Amino acid sequence: MKLSLIQITVGSNPEKNFEKTKYFLNEALKNNPDFILLPECFLFISNSIKLHFSMDHEYLRYFQEFSKINKTFLLLGSLPIEENNNIFNRSILINDKGEISSFYDKIHMFDVNLKNNETYRESDTYKSGSKLKYMNIFDYKIGHSICFDLRFPKLYRDLAKKGCKAIVVPSAFTYTTGKAHWHTLLKARAIENGVFIIAPNQWGTNEDKRSTYGHSMIVNPWGEIVAEAPDEEMVLNCDINFDIVEGIQNSIPVLSYDRDFN
Repeated sequence: MKLSLIQITVGSNPEKNFEKTKYFLNEALKNNPDFILLPECFLFISNSIKLHFSMDHEYLRYFQEFSKINKTFLLLGSLPIEENNNIFNRSILINDKGEISSFYDKIHMFDVNLKNNETYRESDTYKSGSKLKYMNIFDYKIGHSICFDLRFPKLYRDLAKKGCKAIVVPSAFTYTTGKAHWHTLLKARAIENGVFIIAPNQWGTNEDKRSTYGHSMIVNPWGEIVAEAPDEEMVLNCDINFDIVEGIQNSIPVLSYDRDFN
Protein backbone atom coordinates (compact mmCIF):
# COMPACT_ATOMS: atom_id res chain seq x y z
CA MET A 1 0.00 0.00 0.00
CA LYS A 2 1.33 3.42 -0.97
CA LEU A 3 1.01 5.93 1.85
CA SER A 4 1.37 9.71 1.93
CA LEU A 5 1.52 11.34 5.37
CA ILE A 6 1.04 15.11 5.46
CA GLN A 7 3.03 17.04 8.07
CA ILE A 8 2.02 20.70 8.47
CA THR A 9 1.99 23.59 10.95
CA VAL A 10 -1.58 24.46 11.97
CA GLY A 11 -3.00 27.52 13.72
CA SER A 12 -6.39 28.96 14.64
CA ASN A 13 -7.41 30.24 11.18
CA PRO A 14 -9.45 27.45 9.51
CA GLU A 15 -9.51 29.02 6.05
CA LYS A 16 -5.73 29.45 6.02
CA ASN A 17 -5.29 25.87 7.18
CA PHE A 18 -7.78 24.65 4.57
CA GLU A 19 -5.82 26.30 1.76
CA LYS A 20 -2.58 24.82 3.07
CA THR A 21 -4.19 21.38 3.33
CA LYS A 22 -5.42 21.56 -0.26
CA TYR A 23 -1.89 22.42 -1.43
CA PHE A 24 -0.32 19.46 0.35
CA LEU A 25 -3.07 17.09 -0.77
CA ASN A 26 -2.19 17.94 -4.35
CA GLU A 27 1.49 17.49 -3.57
CA ALA A 28 0.66 14.04 -2.18
CA LEU A 29 -1.06 13.07 -5.44
CA LYS A 30 2.33 13.19 -7.19
CA ASN A 31 3.12 9.89 -5.41
CA ASN A 32 -0.11 8.29 -6.69
CA PRO A 33 -0.99 7.15 -3.13
CA ASP A 34 -3.58 4.60 -2.10
CA PHE A 35 -4.01 6.31 1.27
CA ILE A 36 -3.35 9.92 2.32
CA LEU A 37 -3.27 10.77 6.03
CA LEU A 38 -3.60 14.17 7.70
CA PRO A 39 -2.63 14.91 11.32
CA GLU A 40 -4.88 15.60 14.30
CA CYS A 41 -6.59 19.03 14.32
CA PHE A 42 -5.36 19.71 10.79
CA LEU A 43 -7.89 22.51 10.14
CA PHE A 44 -7.89 24.19 13.54
CA ILE A 45 -5.93 24.16 16.78
CA SER A 46 -6.05 26.72 19.57
CA ASN A 47 -5.51 26.92 23.31
CA SER A 48 -8.16 29.62 23.73
CA ILE A 49 -10.64 29.67 20.83
CA LYS A 50 -13.39 27.07 20.45
CA LEU A 51 -14.74 26.08 17.04
CA HIS A 52 -16.64 23.13 15.61
CA PHE A 53 -17.92 21.73 12.32
CA SER A 54 -20.81 19.50 11.28
CA MET A 55 -20.46 16.22 9.40
CA ASP A 56 -21.94 17.89 6.29
CA HIS A 57 -19.73 20.98 6.41
CA GLU A 58 -18.47 22.32 3.08
CA TYR A 59 -14.89 21.37 4.03
CA LEU A 60 -15.89 17.72 4.44
CA ARG A 61 -17.75 17.78 1.15
CA TYR A 62 -14.60 19.11 -0.52
CA PHE A 63 -12.53 16.25 0.90
CA GLN A 64 -15.14 13.72 -0.18
CA GLU A 65 -15.06 15.06 -3.72
CA PHE A 66 -11.25 15.05 -3.67
CA SER A 67 -11.16 11.36 -2.72
CA LYS A 68 -13.79 10.45 -5.31
CA ILE A 69 -12.06 12.28 -8.17
CA ASN A 70 -8.60 10.99 -7.30
CA LYS A 71 -9.71 7.51 -6.20
CA THR A 72 -7.74 7.59 -2.98
CA PHE A 73 -8.54 6.87 0.65
CA LEU A 74 -8.17 9.93 2.87
CA LEU A 75 -7.88 10.10 6.66
CA LEU A 76 -8.99 13.43 8.10
CA GLY A 77 -6.73 13.15 11.15
CA SER A 78 -9.25 14.89 13.38
CA LEU A 79 -11.79 17.68 13.34
CA PRO A 80 -13.90 19.23 16.12
CA ILE A 81 -17.30 17.77 15.22
CA GLU A 82 -20.54 18.87 16.88
CA GLU A 83 -23.17 16.19 17.39
CA ASN A 84 -26.10 16.04 19.81
CA ASN A 85 -24.91 19.20 21.60
CA ASN A 86 -21.48 17.70 22.23
CA ILE A 87 -18.16 18.31 20.47
CA PHE A 88 -15.97 15.32 19.67
CA ASN A 89 -12.35 15.18 18.51
CA ARG A 90 -13.22 13.00 15.54
CA SER A 91 -11.03 11.18 13.02
CA ILE A 92 -12.81 10.48 9.71
CA LEU A 93 -11.98 8.06 6.90
CA ILE A 94 -13.19 8.90 3.41
CA ASN A 95 -12.98 6.00 0.98
CA ASP A 96 -11.95 6.05 -2.67
CA LYS A 97 -15.59 6.52 -3.72
CA GLY A 98 -15.86 9.72 -1.70
CA GLU A 99 -17.93 8.17 1.08
CA ILE A 100 -17.39 8.58 4.82
CA SER A 101 -16.75 4.92 5.62
CA SER A 102 -15.70 5.14 9.29
CA PHE A 103 -15.02 7.60 12.06
CA TYR A 104 -13.57 7.49 15.56
CA ASP A 105 -14.06 9.83 18.51
CA LYS A 106 -10.90 10.24 20.59
CA ILE A 107 -11.25 8.33 23.86
CA HIS A 108 -8.40 9.68 25.98
CA MET A 109 -8.48 13.43 26.59
CA PHE A 110 -5.19 15.34 26.74
CA ASP A 111 -5.50 16.85 30.23
CA VAL A 112 -1.94 17.37 31.47
CA ASN A 113 0.32 19.67 33.48
CA LEU A 114 3.88 19.67 32.19
CA LYS A 115 6.98 20.74 34.13
CA ASN A 116 7.55 23.84 31.97
CA ASN A 117 4.14 25.28 32.94
CA GLU A 118 2.43 23.99 29.79
CA THR A 119 -1.14 23.06 30.64
CA TYR A 120 -3.71 21.46 28.35
CA ARG A 121 -7.35 20.65 29.11
CA GLU A 122 -8.86 18.90 26.11
CA SER A 123 -11.87 17.82 28.17
CA ASP A 124 -12.88 21.48 28.52
CA THR A 125 -13.80 21.35 24.84
CA TYR A 126 -14.42 17.74 23.86
CA LYS A 127 -16.56 14.89 25.05
CA SER A 128 -14.64 11.63 25.20
CA GLY A 129 -15.49 8.82 22.80
CA SER A 130 -16.16 5.34 24.13
CA LYS A 131 -15.82 2.86 21.26
CA LEU A 132 -12.90 1.19 19.52
CA LYS A 133 -13.11 1.62 15.76
CA TYR A 134 -11.27 0.26 12.77
CA MET A 135 -11.45 0.91 9.05
CA ASN A 136 -11.26 -1.38 6.03
CA ILE A 137 -8.93 -0.51 3.16
CA PHE A 138 -8.44 -3.09 0.39
CA ASP A 139 -9.81 -5.75 2.79
CA TYR A 140 -7.20 -4.90 5.43
CA LYS A 141 -8.35 -3.87 8.90
CA ILE A 142 -6.62 -0.70 10.14
CA GLY A 143 -7.29 0.58 13.65
CA HIS A 144 -8.21 4.13 14.60
CA SER A 145 -6.52 6.09 17.37
CA ILE A 146 -5.60 9.74 17.98
CA CYS A 147 -2.51 11.30 19.61
CA PHE A 148 -2.82 10.95 23.43
CA ASP A 149 -4.37 7.49 22.95
CA LEU A 150 -0.80 6.42 22.21
CA ARG A 151 -0.06 6.28 25.94
CA PHE A 152 -2.77 3.66 26.57
CA PRO A 153 -1.48 0.32 25.25
CA LYS A 154 -4.65 -1.64 25.96
CA LEU A 155 -6.45 0.22 23.16
CA TYR A 156 -3.78 -0.92 20.68
CA ARG A 157 -3.71 -4.49 21.99
CA ASP A 158 -7.50 -4.76 21.61
CA LEU A 159 -7.35 -3.42 18.05
CA ALA A 160 -4.56 -5.87 17.17
CA LYS A 161 -6.57 -8.76 18.64
CA LYS A 162 -9.47 -7.73 16.41
CA GLY A 163 -7.23 -8.40 13.41
CA CYS A 164 -5.90 -4.93 12.59
CA LYS A 165 -2.71 -5.09 10.52
CA ALA A 166 -1.92 -1.42 11.20
CA ILE A 167 -3.07 1.33 13.53
CA VAL A 168 -3.07 5.02 12.62
CA VAL A 169 -2.08 7.72 15.12
CA PRO A 170 -2.88 11.17 13.66
CA SER A 171 -1.37 13.58 16.17
CA ALA A 172 -0.60 17.09 17.32
CA PHE A 173 2.02 15.85 19.77
CA THR A 174 3.59 18.75 21.64
CA TYR A 175 7.28 19.48 21.18
CA THR A 176 7.94 18.91 24.88
CA THR A 177 6.35 15.47 25.09
CA GLY A 178 7.30 14.50 21.56
CA LYS A 179 11.01 15.07 22.06
CA ALA A 180 10.90 12.86 25.16
CA HIS A 181 8.47 10.10 24.19
CA TRP A 182 7.27 10.09 20.54
CA HIS A 183 9.76 7.62 19.05
CA THR A 184 9.66 5.29 22.06
CA LEU A 185 5.88 5.09 22.24
CA LEU A 186 5.36 4.53 18.51
CA LYS A 187 7.96 1.78 18.39
CA ALA A 188 6.58 0.15 21.53
CA ARG A 189 3.01 0.02 20.17
CA ALA A 190 4.32 -1.58 16.96
CA ILE A 191 6.58 -4.13 18.67
CA GLU A 192 4.20 -5.26 21.40
CA ASN A 193 1.40 -5.95 18.89
CA GLY A 194 3.27 -6.90 15.73
CA VAL A 195 1.51 -4.26 13.61
CA PHE A 196 2.38 -1.25 11.49
CA ILE A 197 2.02 2.10 13.24
CA ILE A 198 1.27 5.00 10.90
CA ALA A 199 1.59 8.40 12.56
CA PRO A 200 1.15 11.75 10.76
CA ASN A 201 2.01 14.53 13.20
CA GLN A 202 1.84 18.31 13.19
CA TRP A 203 5.17 20.12 13.14
CA GLY A 204 6.45 23.56 14.08
CA THR A 205 5.43 26.59 16.14
CA ASN A 206 2.24 28.32 15.04
CA GLU A 207 1.19 31.98 15.39
CA ASP A 208 -0.20 31.25 18.87
CA LYS A 209 3.22 29.94 19.99
CA ARG A 210 1.98 26.37 20.24
CA SER A 211 4.80 23.98 19.29
CA THR A 212 4.37 20.49 17.89
CA TYR A 213 7.09 17.91 17.42
CA GLY A 214 6.67 16.60 13.88
CA HIS A 215 8.70 13.51 12.96
CA SER A 216 5.71 11.90 11.27
CA MET A 217 6.62 8.28 10.75
CA ILE A 218 5.76 4.71 9.83
CA VAL A 219 7.04 1.93 12.09
CA ASN A 220 6.92 -1.68 10.92
CA PRO A 221 5.81 -4.65 13.09
CA TRP A 222 9.42 -5.38 14.09
CA GLY A 223 9.77 -1.88 15.51
CA GLU A 224 11.89 -0.48 12.68
CA ILE A 225 11.26 3.06 11.46
CA VAL A 226 10.73 2.66 7.72
CA ALA A 227 10.04 6.35 7.04
CA GLU A 228 10.38 9.53 9.14
CA ALA A 229 9.79 13.17 8.27
CA PRO A 230 12.44 15.85 8.92
CA ASP A 231 11.66 19.18 10.60
CA GLU A 232 9.60 20.85 7.90
CA GLU A 233 6.15 20.95 6.34
CA MET A 234 6.10 18.14 3.81
CA VAL A 235 4.58 14.95 2.45
CA LEU A 236 6.16 11.73 3.72
CA ASN A 237 5.75 8.90 1.21
CA CYS A 238 6.20 5.21 1.93
CA ASP A 239 5.18 1.79 0.58
CA ILE A 240 4.26 -0.90 3.11
CA ASN A 241 3.54 -4.61 2.71
CA PHE A 242 0.94 -6.02 5.09
CA ASP A 243 2.03 -9.57 4.26
CA ILE A 244 4.84 -9.35 6.84
CA VAL A 245 2.44 -8.83 9.75
CA GLU A 246 1.27 -12.44 10.07
CA GLY A 247 4.81 -13.83 10.03
CA ILE A 248 6.01 -11.51 12.79
CA GLN A 249 2.92 -12.14 14.92
CA ASN A 250 3.42 -15.90 14.51
CA SER A 251 7.12 -15.75 15.40
CA ILE A 252 6.40 -13.87 18.65
CA PRO A 253 2.77 -14.80 19.41
CA VAL A 254 2.00 -12.15 22.02
CA LEU A 255 -1.60 -11.76 20.87
CA SER A 256 -2.49 -15.40 21.46
CA TYR A 257 -0.61 -15.44 24.80
CA ASP A 258 -2.30 -12.25 26.01
CA ARG A 259 -4.25 -12.54 29.28
CA ASP A 260 -6.59 -10.33 31.25
CA PHE A 261 -5.92 -9.83 34.96
CA ASN A 262 -8.36 -8.91 37.68
